[in-house]
Amino acid sequence: MAPPRPRQSTGRKARARIPLRQTAATHKARTRKAPLDRKQEIVEASIAVLAEQGYAAFTLARVAQAAGVSTALIIVHFKGKERLLTEVLKRLGQSYYGALHASQFGTRGGPADLLWSLVEAEFADESFPPRHFAAWKTFWTETEARRAYVALFAPQALHFLELTTELCRRIVAEGHYPDHDPVVAARLIDTLLGGLWIDMTVAPKPLTVEQARLAARAQLALVFPQHFTAKGPR
Repeated sequence: MAPPRPRQSTGRKARARIPLRQTAATHKARTRKAPLDRKQEIVEASIAVLAEQGYAAFTLARVAQAAGVSTALIIVHFKGKERLLTEVLKRLGQSYYGALHASQFGTRGGPADLLWSLVEAEFADESFPPRHFAAWKTFWTETEARRAYVALFAPQALHFLELTTELCRRIVAEGHYPDHDPVVAARLIDTLLGGLWIDMTVAPKPLTVEQARLAARAQLALVFPQHFTAKGPR
């Protein structure tokens, strides 16, 4: 939108009241986005490029086109391609772990309800919306990207493994599983969830998200049959 024009006037005083240069500058200041908002837009555009074109086709020029900005502006905010990719990994990880964290709030009931909610969040759209999931699949084929992701989110991964172990310990303590080791049970659950992610990304015949969700539910029913069916907590 063009800046508003000053009203026409034949008087010297009226012309001085609304100078054109000042009006244009004011309009530009109002429409300029905050750096943080612009950076978030660029990260989301990067996710779209990865989802639609893949890791090998990822360039700053394509991101700039998708975001509607210049390549120079991307360099100002992120210094280069590698730092931008790191920010994309952070965004994907924050979405995933944020959903896991949220799953433990507002859930009524005992440890079985909390564990079910945690496993359900693993493959929920809130954890990895379709576009984020497509971008993540392209990352998983790159060894360096996987290493960077593990390094960024190792504390969060450890936290949720410990949470799973504690919930398993509480379920076992309820008395229905005298031969169960809660640490082993938690590792079994965690290992299957990780394996399902691999099967969804790099397997010759990848699982769908729904197939992974059904497998995760079935595992809970197999590990703790007194507490779960494949449809939910008993």
